[in-house]
Amino acid sequence: MPIQKHKLPLLQKLLLAETDEDHPLTLEEIIRELGRQGITAERKSLYHDLDVLRDCGLDIICTRREGHTVYFVGEREFQLPELKLLVDAVQSSRFITRHKSEQLIRKLEHLTSRHLAGQLRRSVYVSGRVKTTNERIYLNVDAIHTAIAQGKKIAFRYFKYDAGRKKIPQNHGEEYVVSPYALTWGEENYYLICHYPKYGITNFRVDRMDRARVLEEDALPSRQAGGGNELDLSQYSQRTFGMYNGPLRELEVQFAGHLAEAVLDRFGDAAFLVDRKDGTFVATFRVKISPIFFGWLMNFGTDAKILAPADVARQYAQAARGVAEMYEQ
Repeated sequence: MPIQKHKLPLLQKLLLAETDEDHPLTLEEIIRELGRQGITAERKSLYHDLDVLRDCGLDIICTRREGHTVYFVGEREFQLPELKLLVDAVQSSRFITRHKSEQLIRKLEHLTSRHLAGQLRRSVYVSGRVKTTNERIYLNVDAIHTAIAQGKKIAFRYFKYDAGRKKIPQNHGEEYVVSPYALTWGEENYYLICHYPKYGITNFRVDRMDRARVLEEDALPSRQAGGGNELDLSQYSQRTFGMYNGPLRELEVQFAGHLAEAVLDRFGDAAFLVDRKDGTFVATFRVKISPIFFGWLMNFGTDAKILAPADVARQYAQAARGVAEMYEQ
């Protein structure tokens, strides 16, 4: 049961939850709402309380509306458009389970008024999206962040799914022990970028990890893992399609002129483009050769052609022939 000394925090909570520019309250309404919570208040004491809250940083606006003096919270730490962006990010994140998405959105609703919170309640989009079912992902993320901050290795088991949605343990069910460097969000999933002795710099999907734990052993410094160079996350993401590892090669690819934006969207400043003045351009960039990269290139059909190196061009042609032959047969 609230007691009188709780009046100030309850007043702040009331203003934050019930008021905005379109839904102000008069002093009489504030007194009545506090009374319902067992708090007695007078106009004179409320003037003082409102001044105290203003001094503490709460943007309380006092204005006249239809002949009445009214009060509402103006600027907040998060404005409604910012909260909508955060909600959209939560909804579109495959690595956040549906249950956790709904929990996070309910918490975000408390950062605006009750009236505006309704605009954030778009859970129909959450239920319709593909979501991970691994509820341990949050514990995994916490362990990874702790290990990175402390410079320690982590251990975890890893699994994939078969066509029957059954978990298939990888590495013969044994733990992977890696040096973690960063978490990155790419290809609609959450990935750990790390050093694994067998593969070097590589990545693992966080929602495919099980029981990640921090070890006492120091992690291998990223500069040492990168052969003397500091790990560049932006380059790693640009060069790794679908977070699928493969040999890193420098390619020259001829594209139709209208594909310049698609190439720049993918590689940005890491791609060097030369206009050939015949409706095509040649892009030079470094990329990890993988089936996922070939799939991206295949999107452009005959509008994209690998010029060099020749062995990668042959590998790509062979992959394309294999697909064509499968359908011919």
